Amino acid sequence: MADFLTWAGSLVTAVALALWAWRRWAPVSFWYVIGFPIRAVAIYGTWRAVASGCGLSKRRRRWRWTLPGWGAE
Repeated sequence: MADFLTWAGSLVTAVALALWAWRRWAPVSFWYVIGFPIRAVAIYGTWRAVASGCGLSKRRRRWRWTLPGWGAE
């Protein structure tokens, strides 16, 4: 078990060091590959609460395919 923990700790350290170096010396590619997808998922996951709190969302109509301007010609 101790061998596995040593190996896993070394792997985590190496990955963290590689990500830090990538972000430091190539920030644009890091953003496109790592940063943007993480940010997009975070925004998508919290958008409903944010939109509801800011009043940007509205309730959907029960009959979505009805014509809202029925009779207005």
